[in-house]
Amino acid sequence: MTYQVLARRWRPQRFDDLVGQEVVVRSLRNALSSGQVAHAYLFSGLRGVGKTTVARLLAKALNCEKGPTADPCGVCATCVEIAAGSALDVLEMDAASNRGIDDVRELREVARVLPVRDRYRVFIVDEAHQLTDAAFNALLKILEEPPAHVVFILASTEKDKFPATILSRCQQLDFRPIPGDVIIARLQKIAAEEGFALTPGAARLVARATEGSLRDALSLLDRVRAFADAGIDEAAVTEVLGLPPQEVLLSLWDALAAGDAPRALGIVREEERLGRDTAALYAELVQLLDALLLLACDGAAPVAYAEEHRATLRASAEEVGVPLLLRLVGLALEQRAMIATADRPGLAVAVAIGRLALWPRLRRVEELLAAGGAGSTGSAPAPVAPRRSPAAGHGTPPAGNSPAIAAPTAGAAPTAQGRLGTALDDAGAHLLAGRVRAAKDVVVEGSTLVLRFPGAPAATLASLRDSLGELTAAARAAGLPDEVRVEGNGDNGQPAAPGLRQRVEADPRVQRVVGVFGGRIEKVEEKA
Repeated sequence: MTYQVLARRWRPQRFDDLVGQEVVVRSLRNALSSGQVAHAYLFSGLRGVGKTTVARLLAKALNCEKGPTADPCGVCATCVEIAAGSALDVLEMDAASNRGIDDVRELREVARVLPVRDRYRVFIVDEAHQLTDAAFNALLKILEEPPAHVVFILASTEKDKFPATILSRCQQLDFRPIPGDVIIARLQKIAAEEGFALTPGAARLVARATEGSLRDALSLLDRVRAFADAGIDEAAVTEVLGLPPQEVLLSLWDALAAGDAPRALGIVREEERLGRDTAALYAELVQLLDALLLLACDGAAPVAYAEEHRATLRASAEEVGVPLLLRLVGLALEQRAMIATADRPGLAVAVAIGRLALWPRLRRVEELLAAGGAGSTGSAPAPVAPRRSPAAGHGTPPAGNSPAIAAPTAGAAPTAQGRLGTALDDAGAHLLAGRVRAAKDVVVEGSTLVLRFPGAPAATLASLRDSLGELTAAARAAGLPDEVRVEGNGDNGQPAAPGLRQRVEADPRVQRVVGVFGGRIEKVEEKA
């Protein structure tokens, strides 16, 4: 006897057998019960979610000997023939291979003929979006004024390719991707009925791999069943799909979270050596990052991973946090285009994962930059204070060419620069406070508070001098002299500013970035 694949043997024969399409089923049942059946339907949605199956069920419901009815009997001659695909009055056309104007003209001629036996002549046009423009135009007239005995059902995975004139003449029903838990329950029920073992973890992997398509899930189940004689477990599904074991995936995430690029690249190379598809490894990594993001938002969110890994994943997600996971997922998605177009996908995957492994370093740099050079948090290097002039009264700079001195000890009195910056922050002038903190020197000379900005652009100096009112008020609030003077290059006999490269090298923020990455400054250019 010829073997019939699971997808065909378990195709629903009643509306009650459908899973995951409750909105569609309810709409059609109500239409059949009230006699408000449309003359043309457009079923759209992902492949393998039940569009053609529902079209046949609707044909049964319209032509059943007990109908029209929302519950066709399934045993009369009409129902049996429609299920077998041999009914004379239910015609199925594949628009992928019959897409021209001549095919549609022939369909129009057949539509004008009364049914041979049944109440309605039902035309099911599969992949209808592949019809040519001329064919759509030929179909338009009969959709606009159809014979009373005709019902058209257009099925498509790409609804956006239909002309607006066709869409406006059809009742549109959108088929949703079937939820993963529904697919898992269906697979386990079928496995029990068929008499073979299917572990929950294996069913979860199959559902995740098929992304909402029940037909694809059943086809994959057939493949794995042929591979695994004793029963289907996670290892069998992983082997058939060429997926990395979950332990490998979790090890890769641990390496990325720690910023350990050599270990992450070692995992990629080992998977490549074992003959596994590294592109599949990367796709699984993206799905893992998605699950981590879900768990960071809601620790009880359903994720397609075994329960024994759930606690570890939730703890890791909470430690990293939603904002940083969002950034990491975005970086991972950006790399997919490079992998898809690379001549050597394995090398592209290694590069992409290497870049992701640098993510903790990028996070540290962002924290440093967000701190405006005034310090950092977390694992970033210790703050480095800018070198002060001896005139500021803060001691002598250290020997050598180092542009910085050690950070002040805890409990040291705040400097005039720090007090002025804090007063500006308290007044809401954060931008001005940042500029004050970037000053070379903030010193008290007699009854005057002097802010020195050697090398600052003229526009910056002008803006600061325009803000003397705010500076004066903040100085008074900080207990400093309320006469404020802003000095730049050459003002009041100040020495000329150092060159551009020296200024960049002396910038504390630049020093921190170089320290994090362990690099050096090769070239400095000033943009206009």
